[in-house]
Amino acid sequence: MSNLTDLLEGIETIIEANVTGAKAFPYPPDAINHSPTVLILPTGEPFGDMEQAFGGNTFKVNLILTMLVASADPESGWKQLMNMLDPTAAGTSVIKALRDNPTLDGKADTSGVTAIRNVGRRMYNDNPFFGADLLLEAYKSVA
Repeated sequence: MSNLTDLLEGIETIIEANVTGAKAFPYPPDAINHSPTVLILPTGEPFGDMEQAFGGNTFKVNLILTMLVASADPESGWKQLMNMLDPTAAGTSVIKALRDNPTLDGKADTSGVTAIRNVGRRMYNDNPFFGADLLLEAYKSVA
């Protein structure tokens, strides 16, 4: 298994163990039939420092964690998304879960959320959700 796949699966483990009811996908699923859901994907430019990524034994990877909440009631769906973003809310916050385990279940040297973007309504495969994107940087040393 690749180090990148290990990182993605480490994030999946943390989210599913620490965010009540959440399902995480370390790949882009065809359909989302679960709420809340977190998609864990590399950014369009996953390796910010190409020399570090390909020339040494340490790399930094940039990931997007897309949080999606489906709800027939807009107020409760929005509140659930806000709880997922609250950096202090144990049991509901993706940010707190990641901050409490910066090694990504032992798969990285360190990591951290660097930004929250695109908070609001969005579509995924023609289905409406409330959503937000967390940008996560992870560092990994390899032998």
